[in-house]
Amino acid sequence: MREQDKLTILRDLIALNTVADNETSVAIYLQDLLRKNGIDAQLVTDDNTERANLVAEIGDGQGPVLAFAGHADTVHEGDLTTWSTDPFTLVEQDGRLYGRGTTDMKGGLAEYVIAMIELHEQAVPLHGTLRLLVTVDEEKTEAGARLLADRGYADDIDAMVIAEPTGVALPDITDYFQSGGAVIDEATLTDLQAAIETATAPEQHFIFHAHKGFLAYEVTATGKAAHSSMPKLGVNAIDHLVTYYLAEKAFYDALPEVSPVLDRTLYGPDVIRGGQQQNSVPDSATLTVLTRIIPELPPKELIARLDQLVAEVNATDETMQLALHVSAYDDAVVTPKDSQLIQLIQRLVPDYLPEPLAAPAIAVSLGTDASQFIKANPSLELAVIGPGNATAHKADEYVERQAYLDMVGLYEAIAKQYLQ
Repeated sequence: MREQDKLTILRDLIALNTVADNETSVAIYLQDLLRKNGIDAQLVTDDNTERANLVAEIGDGQGPVLAFAGHADTVHEGDLTTWSTDPFTLVEQDGRLYGRGTTDMKGGLAEYVIAMIELHEQAVPLHGTLRLLVTVDEEKTEAGARLLADRGYADDIDAMVIAEPTGVALPDITDYFQSGGAVIDEATLTDLQAAIETATAPEQHFIFHAHKGFLAYEVTATGKAAHSSMPKLGVNAIDHLVTYYLAEKAFYDALPEVSPVLDRTLYGPDVIRGGQQQNSVPDSATLTVLTRIIPELPPKELIARLDQLVAEVNATDETMQLALHVSAYDDAVVTPKDSQLIQLIQRLVPDYLPEPLAAPAIAVSLGTDASQFIKANPSLELAVIGPGNATAHKADEYVERQAYLDMVGLYEAIAKQYLQ
């Protein structure tokens, strides 16, 4: 496939707005593209929604199953004034491709499909199955991956590559590992910092072999409305929520569990809402939290402790009415960092990504669809590696143009070697 055609595919995907919905447009686009190139692809939907996942396969089916998995949804573009370009138009500047989803993770999806088409066109003998899994709603609930896992698409998978962005700009390496979002062994970090001094590449890509789970919940405080000129006639829900928030923050700071792979539970109090207008005592307030989970403190145990904390704070004041509402949770994912799949990728990486080190395996705080697939098939080998970088979820999200093009070759090489 010509280089310009590869860029056109990414441009078309970025133009499809899939902020928390509309992934069917991507699924149909990729289905048509694959079918035009002789590869059958099927839409997979839930009975209760029209949001479509996509599944496609090539290979002779007479060997192991390697999956290329990724999601079609993106996060919201945010305040448009913070963008230098239109987030839904692919813009190339100074060797970078800008747009919402270039990094997370339409760049990876495009590369998967291009790799499958080129392998098919070249009639590369794949002794086994290369399975493409494109999912919906990864950013919020992992509903697409859960559906595909429930339908059995993960049951026979031996190895899975997920193309989430795993690159980090070299000037940002130190901040990246001090952020609490990634864990690397000290020896590898020392080697990396030394190699960066003479490196010419703009980024270092890693392989994620483990990541935290999550617990999403709200704590609501119910008060009593009153005119703001007579506050003693009401119960201020914001006051009670702040009391609880301070107790919850201290609770998380004191958690004793530490994971040797993923470090500590990561607390994320992200949204606080309360009150309706200036002249009324607020009768409700809500704290929304997304906590990143480690195996040593699984979600159900953390929920039990939070229930106890809510009860304790409620007991401090007879007017205190706090309630915990859990919306979703999932376990952490920990797979061997020296698996056959990861070792294979690390051997291949220098031929395609001339970077300081050959994709060191690290653990991270972010979540992926791997949670659902590994729950269905605990024995599958996992490697998360994809184009893109830490501009995911930010304004001016971009992928390095060369990384986008080079990783197509890496994915093809992985398929050839694993299914040789």
